[in-house]
Amino acid sequence: MKVIIIEDEKIASDLLQQMLLEIDASIEIVDKCYDLSSGVKSIKKYEPELIFLDVELPVYSGLQLLDFFNEDDINFKIIFTTASNQHAIQAFEMSAIDYVLKPIQPDKLKQAINKYKEQAIVKSYENLSALTQNIQTPNIKKIVIPVSTGFEILNVKDIIYIKAEGSYTKIYLSNNISYTMSKNLKYFESVFETNKSFVRIHRSYLVNINFITRIIKNDGFYAVFDEATQLPIINDKIEEVIKLIGS
Repeated sequence: MKVIIIEDEKIASDLLQQMLLEIDASIEIVDKCYDLSSGVKSIKKYEPELIFLDVELPVYSGLQLLDFFNEDDINFKIIFTTASNQHAIQAFEMSAIDYVLKPIQPDKLKQAINKYKEQAIVKSYENLSALTQNIQTPNIKKIVIPVSTGFEILNVKDIIYIKAEGSYTKIYLSNNISYTMSKNLKYFESVFETNKSFVRIHRSYLVNINFITRIIKNDGFYAVFDEATQLPIINDKIEEVIKLIGS
């Protein structure tokens, strides 16, 4: 497996190299670069399968990698190394991009390597594009959903509601398509915490209030999205829902 490390701190770069070789002796570190520009040149020269990419680099951020490649050129996988905050971590997860937090722990690094080996190499352009949008704004803009043929990129604004199904959730879109994700509803509630368009109206439903057409009372309150979709609102949430719709 050919690997390139792009990390501006030499000590951190050397330590990461040592840890990788201890985890898997078959890993070939073909180059170590200390800024994105030299990293781009190295990627084009060596055509690695996997890149460890620091987010915080001098001059250019690691997130600007897309600026130097055409979509068809990105046929490698990336594992970001980052000392990010909670929002950034959620952005990585929603964009289906792998990451390890600094200071890097051997067990977490090993997990990332094993995850890479289990997955087929797929083009990462759309995933990186989604990450760039997600990490630069307080609200997640796109969600990357793994499917049998690769990944689907969903715009958050197109989500009508998310339904809890045990430890999974089902995402319903405005185009009448739905997807299942292996995240619970509480996780999505945390992801959309700063997005005022989403509110938990029931233990089983997180909804986008922009799609609510009316609220009816019939042995309890219900949010109406269309004639076929009416979801219950618990009494404790009705005032919050009305206030959010009004604002």
